[in-house]
Amino acid sequence: MKYLIADLVAEFTPKYENLRLLAEQFRYDGSRLPDFTLKVTDERIEKTDARMSVPDKEKTENFLYAADFNRSIIKHGGMLVHSSGIITDGKAYLFSADSGVGKSTHTRLWLREFGDRVHIFNDDKPVIRIYGKDVTAYGTPFDGGSGIALNESAPLKAIVFIERGDRNSVRVPSSKEIIQKLYFQTSRLVNSETAQSMLQNFEALINSNVKFYILTCNMNPEAAQVAYNAIV
Repeated sequence: MKYLIADLVAEFTPKYENLRLLAEQFRYDGSRLPDFTLKVTDERIEKTDARMSVPDKEKTENFLYAADFNRSIIKHGGMLVHSSGIITDGKAYLFSADSGVGKSTHTRLWLREFGDRVHIFNDDKPVIRIYGKDVTAYGTPFDGGSGIALNESAPLKAIVFIERGDRNSVRVPSSKEIIQKLYFQTSRLVNSETAQSMLQNFEALINSNVKFYILTCNMNPEAAQVAYNAIV
C-alpha cells in the first residue's frame, strides 16, 4: 500500500486496525514510485511491546512505523518532532514538551480560547520538511493515542518548547538550547546512522524563517493568551 505523507510516497502495510484507519486518508493511488518502503515485523512488534509500561501492540506498531518513517525522511530534509501541532490563521505552530508536561493540555487551551480559528492537526507526531528558508509542517497518521492525526499541512511559523511554571512567560532560546531540545524530542526515533544528518537538518532549521520560543506556563487559560500574544 502506498501513502503520501509529507509529500513523500511511503510504501508499507499496517497490520493493526489503529494505523490502518489513521493512514487511510493518506492513501496514494497515483503513479509516483515509492520514495521508501517501510516494514515492521511481528517479531519486532512483540519485542518492543514487551518492554512497554502498558503493552498495546496497536500503539507499538504505530510507534515503530513513526520511528522508521522519521529515519527515512531525514535525507529529504525532514524530521518528526514530538509535539502537538496546531494551525491558526493558515500558519502551523508546534508545541513540544517532555511527556507529562502538558503540550496537549496547552493546545486544548488554544481551542478553548480561540475557537474555530484554531485546530489541532496532529497531537503527537507531526513532521516538518525544510525547503531552504521555508519550512512546512505536515500531519501524519502516526499518533500518540489521541486519534488526532489529520492529513493537512501549513507553513511552519514557530516551534514552542513548553516548561511548567507558576507564571506564564515567553522567551527566545539560544541556538544551543534549540539543538538540545530538538534532539531530545527526536532522539528516540533516530539511530547512529542518521544522527549526523539530523544535526545538519537542525542547523538548516535554525537558519530558516521559523521562530523558536520557550513558553513557561501553568495550565490556566491565560497561558494560551500569553503564548498567542508573543508568537502569533
